[in-house]
Amino acid sequence: MALDNIDRMILRLLQENGRMSYSEIARRTGVPESTVRLRVKRLMEEGVIRKFAALINPFKAGYTIVAFIAVDVEPSKIKRAVEELSKLPEVDVLGIATGAHDILMQVTVRDLQELENFLIEKLGKVEGIKSTETSILTSVKKWGYARVF
Repeated sequence: MALDNIDRMILRLLQENGRMSYSEIARRTGVPESTVRLRVKRLMEEGVIRKFAALINPFKAGYTIVAFIAVDVEPSKIKRAVEELSKLPEVDVLGIATGAHDILMQVTVRDLQELENFLIEKLGKVEGIKSTETSILTSVKKWGYARVF
């Protein structure tokens, strides 16, 4: 899907404030509100806008551990492992990667005990996983999102 300048302006404004009204977006972009509505609908249908959601600070919501886990998997089982891992509620970001590891993911859990349970009871039971490497964030200096516009 080709994005034009109006699409990019709408996306930029929604990234700043996902609750911004269509009329406010129209005012700021100089296009009719009906155009904004149609553009946002199209951007959602095309998957450019995945969804509207609140960005939660997990540390203020009772979670104390954000960890990045690198996973090495038997080559023939990578896709199946990703399918299984994508169903786990603790997993925030998940992808097949290039480089030293096959899969990279970010998980958020309440405490070290929950991380241990995740590693042993969930991650440890995924078929084909050969090894994992877990790094825990000790602090967060920037908490953002994919800012592409």
